[in-house]
Amino acid sequence: MLIGNFTVEEINLIAIYLEDTRAATLARIAAALPDMDEEFLTIAQSASRKLAALEEQEYAETAFIPTDETDG
Repeated sequence: MLIGNFTVEEINLIAIYLEDTRAATLARIAAALPDMDEEFLTIAQSASRKLAALEEQEYAETAFIPTDETDG
């Protein structure tokens, strides 16, 4: 799975909770779910599904750099 499979919103959310391992990042996102509003919850759930599908090496090689839709 390439970074292109993640939306800008998902990349930004992952960047907030980013850890050295995929499992640690997923755990941080999961811990924050109860505090998220509905919009962020939807983004977090989608991002988590995509992260879970990544191999650890793919995760390590992917740069989750926060951006916005106007960056080019």
